[in-house]
Amino acid sequence: MLTQLFLVLFLGSCVLVIVEEDLVRCLIFLGLSALFLIILTYLYRAPDVALTFAVVNATATTVLFLAILKKVGVLQGGLLDA
Repeated sequence: MLTQLFLVLFLGSCVLVIVEEDLVRCLIFLGLSALFLIILTYLYRAPDVALTFAVVNATATTVLFLAILKKVGVLQGGLLDA
């Protein structure tokens, strides 16, 4: 039952990534879909895969996308004003 719930949440967040036009919200939905996928891999008894995916996706990919959005000019101000 819990697995089906996270599968539906993962699918819904993936659809929101595709249809969202605002790039910042798209990045938030992308992070949520990654979180749901991490939980799903943990529920399928693969904690090593979940931990590796969490480290790579939650840190490196998100920081890279935020830096790209800042460089393009979508983000004005905020944490990346260095």
